[in-house]
Amino acid sequence: MSLRHLLPHALGERPCDLLIRGALVANVLSMEMERVDVAVKDGVIVGLGDGYEAVTQVDARGLTLIPGMLDGHVHIESSWMVPSRFAQAVVPRGTTGVFADPHEIANVLGPQGVIGMYESSRGLPLDVYLGCPSCVPASPFESCKVPMGVEELEGLRDGGYCQHLGEMMNYPGVLSGDLEVWGKLEAFRGMPLTAHAPGLSGRELCAYILSGCDGDHEATTLEEGLEKLRRGMWVMMREGSAAPDLEALVPLVKDVPSRCSRCMVVSDDLDARTLMERGHMDHKVRKLCALGVDPLVAVRMVTLSPAEYFRIPRLGALAPGYRADLVLVDSIPDMNVVMVFKDGCLVAREGEMVEDLSGHPVSPRLAERGPDLGEVDLGSLSVPAEGDRIRVIGFTPGSLLTRELEMAPPVRDGQMVPSRELDMAKLVCRERHRGTSRMGLGFVKGLGLKEGAFGGTVSHDAHNAIVAGMDDRSIKTVLDRLNHLGGGVVVAKGDRVLAELALPFGGLMADLPARDLARLQEEVDLTVASLGVSGPHPCMALSFLSLSVIPELKLTDRGYINLARGGIVPIWV
Repeated sequence: MSLRHLLPHALGERPCDLLIRGALVANVLSMEMERVDVAVKDGVIVGLGDGYEAVTQVDARGLTLIPGMLDGHVHIESSWMVPSRFAQAVVPRGTTGVFADPHEIANVLGPQGVIGMYESSRGLPLDVYLGCPSCVPASPFESCKVPMGVEELEGLRDGGYCQHLGEMMNYPGVLSGDLEVWGKLEAFRGMPLTAHAPGLSGRELCAYILSGCDGDHEATTLEEGLEKLRRGMWVMMREGSAAPDLEALVPLVKDVPSRCSRCMVVSDDLDARTLMERGHMDHKVRKLCALGVDPLVAVRMVTLSPAEYFRIPRLGALAPGYRADLVLVDSIPDMNVVMVFKDGCLVAREGEMVEDLSGHPVSPRLAERGPDLGEVDLGSLSVPAEGDRIRVIGFTPGSLLTRELEMAPPVRDGQMVPSRELDMAKLVCRERHRGTSRMGLGFVKGLGLKEGAFGGTVSHDAHNAIVAGMDDRSIKTVLDRLNHLGGGVVVAKGDRVLAELALPFGGLMADLPARDLARLQEEVDLTVASLGVSGPHPCMALSFLSLSVIPELKLTDRGYINLARGGIVPIWV
């Protein structure tokens, strides 16, 4: 688009639409703070300096102006909110754009789910750049509704629904030269290819990067992050609800600030409670500053760095010709957001949206309900004692990584049963997209669950129903209630439902304000805690126990999965 018509405004010959006077401006191009006026016309920054006039003038003395903040990797569905409600939660906190991978809804609804997210995001005061889900299902050992191959991805690409390739989680397929995996990469050659390479190092890391996948959010240690940076990756420092890795990685940019040009901070998975209690990108900047990172470095990693990685021109900085996505804060270390401007228009003030988004339409594509799961037969939940030792998932709070343990659970009436003394609960994953009623059965150690059961239809990435419980009756109650709700989260003890939250859109999202959803989440989490589970986000932690592409041992509807061992592994040792 030509900006020629803006020349008279840039030259100060004609008044602009907006002039922000007297603010301390965060210049992430020269990495310095300037006190300079910023002039805007037609949603574009046309000038910085003295002598500009405008129809609307904002006295910003005592405030700091930064570019609109960008989240370089997020799954909107993990907030449990439809896009409009997500925007309602994050825009007042200074977020003006997100790079979202909709592979959660894609597993549930196929390509129609991606189109539904696109349609539901149009017209919001938030730029939603969708990635084309590269791994649906995440691995051959997860059961989604419609497997998405090269043809489906090309259809989404050609339809203009996606701006980049979503995280390539099938790293074994990349390393083995799998033709379909590489076909997907070639279909998006020339576009950003986002990565997913947990724990890869040495020659395997080099082989993975050879594919072109170079924006990775899975580094959990400083050593891993530094190696990936040295080998050419952009490091996406994750600070999510269930995986807060930022503190471990922050020395990357604290010790060598210039590395911020190849680093950014992202959310990955962030629920409504975290958004309401801590914030979004504003929280990440506060935490970076509290950990000793230079404030300008912190701002660059949530503005210009993601814009450059995703190749969005004239975004993420304050300069002539750049998009006028502007955020006024009290200071960078404190990040109390005063005003948010999207394309030069005021969209939020003092933590509230200027325009009510509650009536923003949700695409009917997202309301499709899957097949009826049917009532669960109690006997199908039994694990016969056919040996002495079994494999058990070792769960660690605050980490997505699990261990493969070997344990000898107690036996009752010829059945392997959970144990409070061993901190071992039964784990069930039930297929819900095709009506097969297929179930994987296993055990998990480390949740702290002492009685009852809890679970939901949010279980990454295929989002079949997952339940952890200490007795089969409670597990059956949770599964039956989830089927009745059409998706959500449920806590039960025996035949009694203790708490629930319905998620009618794909079993993943609700059309509720973030505050209301956060309150309901808290009620569910407190009920789970009353059953003995520790940790701030128990339902989200549970949801990752079925994600087969995160080491080591996971449970899907097909049984135990350990990709390092080649896939399906038996429950018996």
